[in-house]
Amino acid sequence: MKNFQGKTVVITGAGSGIGRALALRFGEAGARLALNDWNDAALRETIAMVEQKGGTAWGKSFDVSKKEDVYRFAEDAATRFGQIDVVINNAGIALEQCMIERMDYPDFEKVIGINMWGMIYGSKAFLPYLKARPEAVLANVSSIFGVIGYPNQGPYVTAKFAVRGFTETLRIELAKSPVEVVCIHPGGIRTNIARNVQSDHPARVEKFAQVFEKMAITSAEDAAAQIVNGIRKKKKRIVIGSDARQIDWMARLFPSAYERLIFRKYDVEKFSI
Repeated sequence: MKNFQGKTVVITGAGSGIGRALALRFGEAGARLALNDWNDAALRETIAMVEQKGGTAWGKSFDVSKKEDVYRFAEDAATRFGQIDVVINNAGIALEQCMIERMDYPDFEKVIGINMWGMIYGSKAFLPYLKARPEAVLANVSSIFGVIGYPNQGPYVTAKFAVRGFTETLRIELAKSPVEVVCIHPGGIRTNIARNVQSDHPARVEKFAQVFEKMAITSAEDAAAQIVNGIRKKKKRIVIGSDARQIDWMARLFPSAYERLIFRKYDVEKFSI
């Protein structure tokens, strides 16, 4: 899909980070935007930013782990704009660092609910509208941690592997349809996801954020530009950032050895809580 003028683009998690940057980028390209975020104030700010640049945006604030709300959002967006051309399931959260054996089930389930089920609900709710178009795009945001395992982020890694598996399977199933299915694998992106982790321990959040920010080398704006460019070029897989590309190749070339490289660089216990 080379031209987004007049197309309807749906983006979840649009209140900050990559989601907001994507909204601004697609808005500048002439797309009409249907946006979501759980944070109503942040969502309204994104909508205002799009409109200030002359774009068209509408949105609803809700938790994407709530299936009924996702389906209602899809119906409302289709009714409002008459068509759905691009859907980007971007919404996601992270937790403070913790080893799997020490993690409580409610925390694990919350991450899976938003990062995995939110993506599945969004894909299935919008798919009938996408298939009705002569060309359409469904893009799901995984992570480089949907390519490799990583210590102390078990729920996040589990969900992002699920995003990858779901998306690659759906791509095969829809090969003869007008819908292009894309899996996105960002590396370290400079967003607030680390400082917005779900936690009752501010000091631990700060510790995690400091570690994350040292590894985040790509801006949200650059990530959004790469995603839009990748969609234009009909890429099926978009790996964002030099760090992500290096890790991706490492995992392909040394699928059984990459773990040793991680353990050599990071002390697992040091970053656990």
